[in-house]
Amino acid sequence: MIAFRRDLHRHPEASGEEYRTTLRVVETMRTAGIEPVLLEDDRGLLLDIDLGAPKGQYIAIRADLDCVQIQDQKSTDWRSANDGLCHACGHDAHTTMALHAAMAMHEHVEALRLLGSEANIRFIFQPAEEDGTGAQDMIRQHAVEGVRSILAVHVDPYLECGSIGLKAGPITANCVSFRIIVNGDGGHSARPYQSIDPIPAAVNMVSLMYQLCPRSMDSRYPLALTVTSLHAGKAHNAIPDTAEICGTLRTSRDVDQLQVQKMLTEVVRGISATTGCTSKVEFPHSSPATNNDIEVVERMWQAAEDVVGREHVQLIEMPSLGGEDFAYYQKVVPGAMARLGAAFQDPNARHPLHSPHFDFNEAALVVGTRFLARTALCSAVIPA
Repeated sequence: MIAFRRDLHRHPEASGEEYRTTLRVVETMRTAGIEPVLLEDDRGLLLDIDLGAPKGQYIAIRADLDCVQIQDQKSTDWRSANDGLCHACGHDAHTTMALHAAMAMHEHVEALRLLGSEANIRFIFQPAEEDGTGAQDMIRQHAVEGVRSILAVHVDPYLECGSIGLKAGPITANCVSFRIIVNGDGGHSARPYQSIDPIPAAVNMVSLMYQLCPRSMDSRYPLALTVTSLHAGKAHNAIPDTAEICGTLRTSRDVDQLQVQKMLTEVVRGISATTGCTSKVEFPHSSPATNNDIEVVERMWQAAEDVVGREHVQLIEMPSLGGEDFAYYQKVVPGAMARLGAAFQDPNARHPLHSPHFDFNEAALVVGTRFLARTALCSAVIPA
């Protein structure tokens, strides 16, 4: 498992480019005598384990294949070999755990059929989680047809390894990305009066967004509005024509997301009018809050106690402001996502998700694999 995970980590692929990752999963399955179904453009795959239940009845386990577009700054042997790409969100772990759960079930399938399952097991390996489109593509390709419930885990680099965190209801936030294009009129840096400079306009937009957007909603509810990039020009002696601002908006309530989006748009419009620029605001990607089904969480909780012991199962008190396109599956079928403890013993070795230094305790791989398999199997033997 460690070798497979490290191979994926060394060769990360961005959303929409998961060809090698998909192929590695397929090759490993075929070596184990399993034949998966490849999906569109050879990105993503499905695998069904027949437990002898009626056809078209499934409990699904979902894993994600893509990486984050950041530079890996670790010094490990398995650091990314692909410039500007890094498995800094643990998707290499998620894929590894789902793959080995599938291989274990296949190896023992005859014994598992004696359980008298009411459902079979489906493994969904999806591309493009990071850009929020992968789950919707899988749904469009009928991945959840016949699925009674769907399960997933996400590694948590600050939760103690050997622990599992669970919560019914919202566990992540509504997330929407934004892109703002500010158009001016470029010219010589010595004569700014002959130009319309988009840079001060963009800088003021960022400043006012941080000041005004949080004040447009009820402060008792969490908000994270974050600008992640601001690009404009390359020359040291020329005013550029355009500037681009990108970032994300995360809220715990739909009404707050809509209100802050409206305020952001008003800020951009007002600064543009004041500076003489023109602008365009786009919201290219979004995902709703991951909202865990209480019955699925109850099954997860029992499986977690069986795997790690009652003392290592934790209630998650507050939802994260992170985003997860797993939420789209939950719009179609009941589902839940657990947090898998993957922290290093040394606190100094712990880095947050999406950090260029991110890594996790690989002892979590076995825990997560057992937890996913046990939850799925226990769910499969429960009558519909």
